[in-house]
Amino acid sequence: MKEKYSEEKSLTEQVYSKIKERILTLDYPPGIAITEANLAEEFSVSRMPVHIAIQKLTNEGWIETGFRKKVYVKGISVKDVREIYEIREILEVKALDTIFEKKLNWDFSFKLEEKFVRMKASYHDYYAFEYADSEVHRTMVSVLDNKRIDQIYLNLQDELVRIMVLIFKYRKRDNDYAKQVIESMRKIIIGIRENHYDDALYQLKNEHLASGVEEALEAVDFYNERIM
Repeated sequence: MKEKYSEEKSLTEQVYSKIKERILTLDYPPGIAITEANLAEEFSVSRMPVHIAIQKLTNEGWIETGFRKKVYVKGISVKDVREIYEIREILEVKALDTIFEKKLNWDFSFKLEEKFVRMKASYHDYYAFEYADSEVHRTMVSVLDNKRIDQIYLNLQDELVRIMVLIFKYRKRDNDYAKQVIESMRKIIIGIRENHYDDALYQLKNEHLASGVEEALEAVDFYNERIM
C-alpha cells in the first residue's frame, strides 16, 4: 500500500516519524539490519529524506552503525532495562512522596484518573496501551514541577514503550496481563485519593514497577537468546 504524506510536515519529518514508530512497535525489531534503499522503496520516496531521518535516529540512539557501516536498529540489553527502571523508581517514588507531603492527593488523583481512563480504553492495543500507561506515570512525575526531570522522563518514555511492547509481543502476554497492570494502577490512584500512602507506595513499587522490571528482563532475555 502506498504511503500517504501530509502537507503540514516536511517529507523528512514524516519519514523520520514512520521509521521511529516502526522501531517502537517492533515492526523493525531490535538488532535488525535496515538499508536506506529498502526504506526509500518501502516509503515510496527518494533516498535523501531517508538518509536525513536515519542520521537523526542515529543521533538519538535508535539506530547504530556496525561492521562495514551496516545500519541496525539498536538492541535492548538487560542493562538498559535495569537503568530505566532504576530511574523510574527514583522519580516516581519521589513524586508520590511529594503528592502526599504537599497534600495534593485529591487534585492529582483526578489528573491521574483522566490519563488512566485512556489507558483502560486502549488495553486491546499493546502499543497504544503502553503509551497511555507511560502517560499516567509522566503525569505523576509532573508534580515535581521540574522541567529537567520532565525532559528526562520524556526521553525515557519511548524506550520504556518499546520494552513493554517487547513483553507483549515476544512473551505472548494477553489482555489478562494488561488487566493486571490496570488493576495495579487503579489501586495506586485509590491509595492517593484516600490518603493511604503505604498502600499507594506498595502498589507502585511492588506490584507495578517490580513486576514490570521482572517481566521486561524476562522478555529481553528471551528475545536476545532465541530471536536475535
